[in-house]
Amino acid sequence: MFENFRERLLTVQQDLATGLKTLSDKSRDAAVKKKERGIEHLPKFSAGVELLSRYEDTWATLHRQAMECAKAGEVVDGEVIMLSAYWEKKRNALSQLHEQLQHIPAFVMDLKCITSRLAQLEADFEELDGHLNHLEDLCRQCELQRLKHMQSLQLESYKMKKRKALEAIKGFITWNHEENGQLLSLHKVQIQVYST
Repeated sequence: MFENFRERLLTVQQDLATGLKTLSDKSRDAAVKKKERGIEHLPKFSAGVELLSRYEDTWATLHRQAMECAKAGEVVDGEVIMLSAYWEKKRNALSQLHEQLQHIPAFVMDLKCITSRLAQLEADFEELDGHLNHLEDLCRQCELQRLKHMQSLQLESYKMKKRKALEAIKGFITWNHEENGQLLSLHKVQIQVYST
């Protein structure tokens, strides 16, 4: 849209510049012819001089206005170029945005996939946490069994020591009893000997 407007503006500017150049050349030719005619011919054509003067004044005004229009056209052309560049940047930005927007559905699908995987991972982590808790319980039970087994071994060792001590005491008591029995029998024998 701005490209067409710019082209039209450039065409009008060129046509106007060509027309002004043509008129300027014709005016210059007329001025040269006027100088060639000389001043002596002026009084004969006073009505034509006035008409020519008016024509030259009109031409000068028209030429000045055309130059102002050309300058204004150049300013407008510069603004149109800046505006065209500005909208070209906007169009490029919009194209990039449109291209990025086309990637959004795939991004949303990836995000949904990641979300579902995270949910699955969360479930797996909860299951793993349950297994870890069960493993901790089993470790505690194993530790308790190990402690029980150690205490059982210590108890067995203690019982064996006590049995040996008991056996030793029983042996001592038996020996002492036999010793006392022998002494008693000796004593009985001595009593009988003394009593007879």
